[in-house]
Parts: sequence; structure tokens; C-alpha cells
Amino acid sequence: MIYEIMIILMIILLILLYYSNYFFEYYSNKNDNNTVNIDKYKYIMLNNNKKNLYKVGLSKNINIYHDDCNEKCDATKCTALNERNKSLNKCIECNSKKYKCYKNDIGSITGGSCEDCNIENIEDKINCFSTENYGCPSPNNLNDINGIRPYYIQLSDNSPVSQYDQKCVFCNNVLDNL
Repeated sequence: MIYEIMIILMIILLILLYYSNYFFEYYSNKNDNNTVNIDKYKYIMLNNNKKNLYKVGLSKNINIYHDDCNEKCDATKCTALNERNKSLNKCIECNSKKYKCYKNDIGSITGGSCEDCNIENIEDKINCFSTENYGCPSPNNLNDINGIRPYYIQLSDNSPVSQYDQKCVFCNNVLDNL
């Protein structure tokens, strides 16, 4: 009789252990679905399922700089930022003229050229501020395609290799540094 009771108790104990593990896994995964890490964000952006888009942005306490950065940051990255600004300005200036369109050539050193076209209205020309052209993601909404003027931010750098307390993060790679 004692053996039968012990066997029944063992079976009940095993069933309880099995279900407690199941409930633990269920509730821990349920809470993790609300958090977004950078890999999950990149996966969502690449697959671009409209139901899964998250509004990701920088803190409002972070200062955004548009000015010359040669004294604070890497000179080659600052040169690239300045060239992107120049290309944006050329694009805006070209698009403001009637029957002129800016031909986008992002891979080129000059950025593009202003050419004759049959388009009169500026609304029908390329969007110079688009993140696909010369604009950068808005710091308040990093997944918005309508960008703003190129910028950089300074974040604290705790790296033992760095000689500075801060590192410069440029707008074209701000998502990699979140």
C-alpha cells in the first residue's frame, strides 16, 4: 500500500514539475516579445512587415550637431559628413530651379549633377532629404524615410583604447550604435 501511494505521489510530482517548467517558459517568452534589441529591429526593418514596425528614436537629451566636427571627431568621417551636406545643398538648389532636376549618384565623389528635365514642380522631383538620397534618419523616429540634414552625435566612450571620453556617431551609422 505504501508503495502504491509513493508511486502516485511520484507521478503527481513529475506532472507538476513538467507543467511548472511549461508555465515558466510560456510566461518568460511572453514578456520578451515586448522588448526590441538591435538585431530584432534590423530584422523587422529588412522584412518591413507593417504590423511589426516599432517607432525607435534617440533620447531627447542627446545633443545633435550639424556643424564642423573636425576638432571633435575622426577627420575622414567628418569629411564624408561635410560632403554629404554639400551634396544635399546642391540637390536642394538644383531642384528649386524650373526644368532642372538633380540626378542622384550617391556612389560618386561629387554626389550627383544638375541636369535639364521636363519637371516644373519641386514636389515631383527627387526628395533630397530622403534617407535613400542625402538626408539622415530623424533622431526622433529612426525608421522614418523622410530624413533631415546630416548630423552627428557624441556618446560616452568607455573603451580603454579611446583617448577621449566621447565618441562621435554619425547619422549614417546611428542604428549600429544604439
